[in-house]
Amino acid sequence: MSESVLPPVRAIAFWTTILLPMLAFVALATGVASITLPTAIGFLAAYSACAIVGHSHSPH
Repeated sequence: MSESVLPPVRAIAFWTTILLPMLAFVALATGVASITLPTAIGFLAAYSACAIVGHSHSPH
């Protein structure tokens, strides 16, 4: 990837890793989502991908 594209992608992945659990909790609490095996696997896959991509981002 280009060096001009990589930093914003890392930043978005970093902040998504932080915000995704809160979003999931709100979705479960309001009834928008339910806990099923595909939902749990999808959440863990998305969370893991964001954590891996955003790992080297350092917020200033």
